[in-house]
Amino acid sequence: MKSPLRSIAALAVVALAAIGGPVAAQTRDDVLIAIERTDDVIARARDVVSGSDNQQAQDELGFAIRLQANARTEFAAAHYLLALDLTRRARLRADRAIALVTGLPDPDRVMAQLERTRELLDRARERIEECDLDRARAMLRAALEMQVRAEASWRDGRYLAALQLTMSARERALRALRLCNLEDNLRDAAERALMRTDELISRARDVVAEHDGDQARQALNRAVELQAEAWSQFRADHVEASLRLTQSARTFAHRAIRLAGAR
Repeated sequence: MKSPLRSIAALAVVALAAIGGPVAAQTRDDVLIAIERTDDVIARARDVVSGSDNQQAQDELGFAIRLQANARTEFAAAHYLLALDLTRRARLRADRAIALVTGLPDPDRVMAQLERTRELLDRARERIEECDLDRARAMLRAALEMQVRAEASWRDGRYLAALQLTMSARERALRALRLCNLEDNLRDAAERALMRTDELISRARDVVAEHDGDQARQALNRAVELQAEAWSQFRADHVEASLRLTQSARTFAHRAIRLAGAR
């Protein structure tokens, strides 16, 4: 039985081809580039949505992932026009998932992202001091200033601004490291992030034990479950998955602390 997604996409491609639309002029390489671009957007959407309770955003992301899987299947079968249509629709869905979350960001998720950037900046500052490249140092200074503004925005309750600033600061720090050929080893970064989350969960346990509350306990239990899966993925060498999971675990640990009434 033909998939409804494929049937709809096929109709769209036929219609575009009939009117001489731009899709008809795409080459295999063009379609591959489009698919890779969508992979990048979906990866970002995973990071953004993973720490959110926004069910609509999670549904949009799930739909994007399914569309992208279909796009890759059609690409492998040399159905390039159909693959292009599917991957473009997947990208739109992933973008929508990001917008749904970043429009009303979760303060706990923003705090987790701030911590992740701060850890990267601390490591980058130590390493770039040894790099004799003024451009990299200037870029790191700009990242540090941006992070200070991000943390101030979070304290003022401007969570969207805080999220945008800290993500920009992180990107600048990574570019500075790349300029000095010092980019973090992903496995080492994941291990450090996992250990940091372990410390946070331990603190959350102490806080929740002192301040009874069902919601706080539920958030803490979710953090523990996610962290256990994060370590499992890390041991299986699924490093990117472990990073996403530990980031989500950290978000729930922050939430447990907040729900327990502690800062």
